[in-house]
Amino acid sequence: MALASAPPRIDRPPHELDALIDWFEWVSERLVLLELFDLDDVGRAVGAIDRAVRDHLAAVEDGAFAGPGGDAAHRLALDHRMYPTSLEQLAWFLRVVVRDDHGGNRQALGQYGRLLAESLGRHREEERRLAATPRAASATPPSKGN
Repeated sequence: MALASAPPRIDRPPHELDALIDWFEWVSERLVLLELFDLDDVGRAVGAIDRAVRDHLAAVEDGAFAGPGGDAAHRLALDHRMYPTSLEQLAWFLRVVVRDDHGGNRQALGQYGRLLAESLGRHREEERRLAATPRAASATPPSKGN
């Protein structure tokens, strides 16, 4: 995780997708360690990653990973189809915490958040790698931070 030099704060999510993924991983790690974040801030953090990922998915046209790219393109296309379900699961974990706010539930939300952030980070690396491949560059979405 490579965050900016200023210490992260739960109430200051970055705007750029890759930085937001790193920030959300930090938030999730803190939840696992039972940091006493305000529940409203936790909800806003989940909302921020949800919106950013959905915006990213919407910005990439259907079939953008078709054509050259082989296994990487196939994995990216699968990710794009699976992330909405992952975001629904993240929201479910948040609802559990809202309903019964205790350490174990916060840790479960944090663990799921960490898994999601790790997956998103891998996904973004794969997108950049595929976009840099000359034969696949025309088949991948432009990287605008989304």
